[in-house]
Amino acid sequence: MSKSKSEILNDFQEFMAKYGGKYKEWCVGTAPDAKTQLFNVHKFKNGADKGLFREAESEMQAAAIAEFFTDLGAKGDDSVKRDADQVYAYRMSPNTKP
Repeated sequence: MSKSKSEILNDFQEFMAKYGGKYKEWCVGTAPDAKTQLFNVHKFKNGADKGLFREAESEMQAAAIAEFFTDLGAKGDDSVKRDADQVYAYRMSPNTKP
């Protein structure tokens, strides 16, 4: 179920504050399937790495959320992609690939 932009921004900001680091230590992006993107592309390891994803109301909203964090210094891709209505964030680690 999709969440509003403000709900997602709050979720991500709380999560990032909880797991620390500066924005430049985080990677944020959008995808049609954020879970697959995290594990297959970014080599995220469940249990070892810290990350989350949420379903936005649209591709445009997901890109705007990603842009909010990249403007603050996070790495990632904030472009609008077809059917990419999920937004994800993870704290980069030695095993992840931005």
